[in-house]
Amino acid sequence: MKGDLGLLRERNFLLFFIARTSSLTGNVIAPLGLAFAVLAMPDGSPSQLGLLLGTRTVAQLGLILLGGVLADWFARRRLIIVGETTAGCSQALTAALFLHGSVPMNFLVVLAAVNGASSAISQPAATALVPQLVDAERIQPANALLRLAANISRVGGVFVGGVLVAVVAPGWALAADAATYFLSAVLLMLARPRATSRAAAATEAPTGLLTELRGGWTEFVSLRWMWPVVGQFAVVNACFGGAIMVLGPAVAEQELGGAVAWSVVLAAHSAGFVLGSLIAIRIRPRYPLRTGVLVTFGFFPPYLLLAAGAPTWLIAAGMLTAGVCIDVFEVLWRTTVHTHVPEHAMSRVSSYDSLASFICTPLGLAVAGPVAAHIGIAETLVLSGVLVTVTSTIPLFFTAVRDLPSRIPGLDHVPG
Repeated sequence: MKGDLGLLRERNFLLFFIARTSSLTGNVIAPLGLAFAVLAMPDGSPSQLGLLLGTRTVAQLGLILLGGVLADWFARRRLIIVGETTAGCSQALTAALFLHGSVPMNFLVVLAAVNGASSAISQPAATALVPQLVDAERIQPANALLRLAANISRVGGVFVGGVLVAVVAPGWALAADAATYFLSAVLLMLARPRATSRAAAATEAPTGLLTELRGGWTEFVSLRWMWPVVGQFAVVNACFGGAIMVLGPAVAEQELGGAVAWSVVLAAHSAGFVLGSLIAIRIRPRYPLRTGVLVTFGFFPPYLLLAAGAPTWLIAAGMLTAGVCIDVFEVLWRTTVHTHVPEHAMSRVSSYDSLASFICTPLGLAVAGPVAAHIGIAETLVLSGVLVTVTSTIPLFFTAVRDLPSRIPGLDHVPG
């Protein structure tokens, strides 16, 4: 642990670590500020809030493949700086509109789209930048530390956002989000990651966008260990979003006493994320993807416990376990991507990974309520849990998933 935390003494990684922590904290503050700012408008409504959040999500998913191409074409650090600066400007303008009291909805929709587009441009670059900042043997602890930062940001962002909304004004929460983006951009200006092979060939004329997208897709599907797990998470994410995040609050309201109980459950889930990050710093499996997929069986208990109307403490324990498993998987997955995907295609492959993994999530959110109304909440939760378990089993039938070896120096040559 002590040696792994030594990464924070390395200047380039430390700057990136703080930049990501700042930006991710703002990402948590923003929805709180936006929600209460919209609802405080004279004609504000949940539908308008949904329109703004939906616009941002559509813009992000719609442009993330372009972001992957750009991150494999150009210097990733500079691309992240452009994305963070653009996002900061869009949030600053949004905050100014709410603080001024003049809030044209059409303009807010445009700003939400710009914010989502900026995230689509910077996210694949941020994912692929890690191997340029640390040595190969330290990629896994680097990913674990970045996940730990994200989890701490989640807790800190909720606290800061809540204070700003309650004590000052929702518009100032959005202004704080803008400041986190600008701070991230400034810190990244000071970082000096290693050059990539693609950057070294920057004098070559880039091929067309469609050619690059086809090349990224060809690389993606050629990685026989990748697409079974991505397919698994297309279902897992849809079930979690629909069954847990939509039906979970309904169970809490009907059987557990309401919002306080659900807050305890979500707090336990967040605590599991932090614990999972700490565990992932230490483990070094010889077959990381096999271990990662096996860990995902820990996602099942919350579905069953919610369906059974278990007491709050037991559901919280199940969500804590799921949080640990999610974070351990996430670190092992990102480390596998960083060590097995060719560097020249990493951003494009990562963008296909993100798009495919979350493409079914809006569907899960949309159908959970109607399905529960038709067959019952408990039955929908059990069905979702079964789907998660079945789809978590399928990747283990693929030899490419089970037997993919670690490429962390010191483990890459050890026989199983």
